[in-house]
Amino acid sequence: MLRYGSMAAGVVSAGLIVIQHFVVLNPLVTDESTGTIPFFNLLFLAYLLPAIAAGALALYVRDKRPRWYAAMLALVAALLAFAYATLSVRRLFKGEFIGLWSGLGQLETYTYSALWLVIGVALLAAGVWLRSQVLRIASAVLIAVAVLKVFLFDMSELEGVLRALSFIGLGAVLIGIGLFYQRLLTRAAREG
Repeated sequence: MLRYGSMAAGVVSAGLIVIQHFVVLNPLVTDESTGTIPFFNLLFLAYLLPAIAAGALALYVRDKRPRWYAAMLALVAALLAFAYATLSVRRLFKGEFIGLWSGLGQLETYTYSALWLVIGVALLAAGVWLRSQVLRIASAVLIAVAVLKVFLFDMSELEGVLRALSFIGLGAVLIGIGLFYQRLLTRAAREG
């Protein structure tokens, strides 16, 4: 009873975290202050620390709880970390108040694409290192979102050098990922 009760409480908590952090209390929607200190601000407390806690808990329960439960925690951790990184970039460009209605600049738009690709590659490396299928899938989803953003949004919004850098960076990352997977598959074939 205690095992299933704790899992039910964990599922409810994860649902509340997602609803509160991404919809109800999101500073993009509320335009509330994120704090005056650049890095150790409310975004750090609201997104990065819970992401670290959820990731550590996902690692801890990997062999103790059902696979879906650990995957859910890992997904919540990845979403929170992604939100922290994205909102931190927004804060870097907009300052203390980061509401959506303040618009997007070209450099900010480019920075999101680059950041999402870097996070996607980091998730891929972590997924391979930890042998986590959830992290590898999250990596694939994030890289796909970054690719779609570059082709659908950056193509129309960016001009000149930033547009060229966006496509060159995307191409380099995709080639690197292809080579990385080719190396992994070659090593797996040798071991098998």
